[in-house]
Amino acid sequence: MGKNRLVPHLAAILAIAFFAFLATSSAASAPKSFVKGSGGETMILLRQGLSFDQAFREVIFILSRHGFEPEMMQPEAGYIRTRWNTTWVSNGKKKDEYRVRILINFNPSRTQLIVNAPAEYSTGGDRWVVGYDTRAIETLRTDLTQSIGN
Repeated sequence: MGKNRLVPHLAAILAIAFFAFLATSSAASAPKSFVKGSGGETMILLRQGLSFDQAFREVIFILSRHGFEPEMMQPEAGYIRTRWNTTWVSNGKKKDEYRVRILINFNPSRTQLIVNAPAEYSTGGDRWVVGYDTRAIETLRTDLTQSIGN
């Protein structure tokens, strides 16, 4: 009779452990550089005397060097959006549960640009947690500032 009383308790403990594992495994899929929510933009002042065309080409080159493939480019609007990059945090290995893209916006006077790195990670199925990637923003801010910044 003592064993029968333990079975419901053991089942409850196993169920709690299983759901705790699921909760922590979903949360663990977000890398340390992921921040939930909106924000994360950084502004870069462009070097004086640098033509917009040269700056635009340099931005595309730097994005490509870091594995970000342009998906939409509108030079007349000063806008670049990359495809989702699923290899950003995994040393070149595809990781479908985490993705980052880059948005570049030049201001109308073409004297500065804004870099944003929206990111998402999957908690399973079609559910995505929206945020941004601080490592992508910092990496691109550093490289772009050295290349075309003031």
